[in-house]
Amino acid sequence: MKTTNFIFSLLVIGSVLAGMLRSAPADAQTKGGTLAPTKDEILAAAKQEGKLSLVPGFDKTTIIPLVAAFTKKYPFIDVSFELVTGIAAGQRQLFEMAAGKAAVDAFSPSAAHWSEYFKQNLIKKYDFRAMAKAGQLKIPVEMLDESGVIAWLGTNTGVLAYNTKLVSADKAPKGWDSCLDPQWKGKLSVDTKPNTLTWLVPAWGVEKVFDFARKLKSNDPIWVRGQTGTLARMAAGEIAVDCSMYFHTARRSFIRDPAQPIKLVIPNPVPLSFHEPEGIYVNAKHPYAGLLWIEFLASKEGQDIIDSVDPGKASFLVEGTLANNLVKGAKVSLCAGGCRDQEDKMMERIASEAWGLPKVGVAPK
Repeated sequence: MKTTNFIFSLLVIGSVLAGMLRSAPADAQTKGGTLAPTKDEILAAAKQEGKLSLVPGFDKTTIIPLVAAFTKKYPFIDVSFELVTGIAAGQRQLFEMAAGKAAVDAFSPSAAHWSEYFKQNLIKKYDFRAMAKAGQLKIPVEMLDESGVIAWLGTNTGVLAYNTKLVSADKAPKGWDSCLDPQWKGKLSVDTKPNTLTWLVPAWGVEKVFDFARKLKSNDPIWVRGQTGTLARMAAGEIAVDCSMYFHTARRSFIRDPAQPIKLVIPNPVPLSFHEPEGIYVNAKHPYAGLLWIEFLASKEGQDIIDSVDPGKASFLVEGTLANNLVKGAKVSLCAGGCRDQEDKMMERIASEAWGLPKVGVAPK
């Protein structure tokens, strides 16, 4: 009887393992291997998949027209999307992905948990660089992360802004040194989340950035958090000059109110950061449809849609975008690999060491 039970157990275990092997995807990822399907293979497989589940990086107002255009281009793919915003929501998604329970194909990794996606091997190892160079995936090579499995599909750019009713043309800020001018003491605003300053590290170096941040505090700034609210306060006459404005946020506000008394100044250097990263989840059920989605976002058509809805957010690498036009002929400080990975730590250091704030995003009491 014991022998019979033992043999029966082995048969059950063998049956389970065989089922697991049969259900594994044909292109299952190995820890060190990379995948580089051809365009024909991608299209054929995407047609078989017929679906695509997204957790994109762009906001809802941008995603809706992007999805509409994508499904018009690929009518055989049924697209659904879910927005994951905030650190807590990003962490929940990370846990679900690590447990193999996430129903997502293409997704935007959260900056707050960036290294975890790689430590836990959660991104499917398509060799985007090889595919792009071979023309199998039409993505500018410069958009690709140093890991080779992430594409950066948008841009964040830092600029200065001022109220034209409070600041005459002859006194308008001309660059970063203007933020230290005593005439703006107590009249200029600085965001307590110093992204734009961290993007200056590639051009200035860490010490110069910290020295500038300390001098900025000495000019008794109005501490603010968030770009949209700052623009509203500036338009209302509460702020004369802002030294940490996002280009795309300002351009979006001009669409809502073209008559507001605000002008932008392009500083030298221009702080620039890659934005909107996307990759394919390692357990994606529709990875080939995900590849077509990422390629579409990188295309001129996709980038034009992004700029039309959120002007200035499209990639500076794509000809004709607002960011592309802005950086032509300008000295740029690009926060890419080696800078982007340290961005959160740099912001913490600036906030605590240079400014004496409780933490990033929190003004002094």
